[in-house]
Amino acid sequence: MMPSVRTLLAVSSALLLAACFTEQPGGEYDLDVSPFANAHISRDQATMEIVLLDGYVCPDGAAARVYYVEPVGVPGPRPLGVVLHGGNFDYVTEGGRRDHYAPENRLAAGWANAEAEVVLGLVQPGAGPDVEGAWTGAFLLAGFSVVVPANCWGDLWHGTGDGDWSGEGFLRQGAYFVDDAIAWAQAREDIDAASTVVVGLGEGGRGITELAYGVDGSSIVAPAAVAVDSSPDWLAGLVASPATNADYLTGLARLYEAELTDDGDAQLRQNELRDALERDSLVTVVENGWRTPIFYAWSAYDERIDPAAAQPAQGAISTHYDLNDHVVVDWGVPGHAPSNRDLAEATARLDWLRTHLP
Repeated sequence: MMPSVRTLLAVSSALLLAACFTEQPGGEYDLDVSPFANAHISRDQATMEIVLLDGYVCPDGAAARVYYVEPVGVPGPRPLGVVLHGGNFDYVTEGGRRDHYAPENRLAAGWANAEAEVVLGLVQPGAGPDVEGAWTGAFLLAGFSVVVPANCWGDLWHGTGDGDWSGEGFLRQGAYFVDDAIAWAQAREDIDAASTVVVGLGEGGRGITELAYGVDGSSIVAPAAVAVDSSPDWLAGLVASPATNADYLTGLARLYEAELTDDGDAQLRQNELRDALERDSLVTVVENGWRTPIFYAWSAYDERIDPAAAQPAQGAISTHYDLNDHVVVDWGVPGHAPSNRDLAEATARLDWLRTHLP
């Protein structure tokens, strides 16, 4: 297993969306701060740094990025907002060519960086109502600093470096990465670690489940409140239809390879995968007593996430949580993770989450 590494390396950022790397003696990099702006924040309201955490290399050989944004003129210690992007599920299919399960190579730093920048609102996927970056805007306007790690391992934030190196040629490190990104930010003197709010968009919601269990050797202060919008949380149901979901299950088996029997018993492996997926769900962590205040949203008309994967967590949260510690919303409209495209919506949800900060 590759160890989780906690040492910060910084990178000189000459452009808002691009960085220029120049190695310095002593293993550190010069760090420049760039103005930050999106549809909700003007350039004089926030600044952005691009940082690297030592030991995190994407499968394409490039360093994995963490985006750190802070409001201008807000004295510390500030609360911390963390936004986890989705879409990070991919593997190289078997055969003579290097084809991917995803429509493009999502095991690359370039894809992960672009996804993080879309979530931040730096890159717009469309016009009008499709503007992203609402959660970042809400955080900054409320005086939070913001961390957005860019996941290039296609592992649904589950990787802890214990996969199949010989078969894949790299180790997945998503769980370690988000844990170390939060630890780095919480260690800053201008951050109030106890006032950390984590937002998971799409597959980013599964990263919150990883944080709920905790990563080995973690030094982070647990989030005080969380928000999940449109997460494929209950993936165990896919195992009931192995033929229909064969390609997706093949990828999930890659993520959980270290936990699966390697003796040719296909049925046993299938059962082990189902058990692991049940365990790594909000449904199970809630049933087992996890009670971090949560805003949970999903839509029966989500264009990207199967409602059968998103709905069960709603039931578990509504059944087991105290009334004042949860809000559950069915958007009831098409579209994926709409809270990140509506500043008023994100602000209202953040206002509720802030009532649970120490």
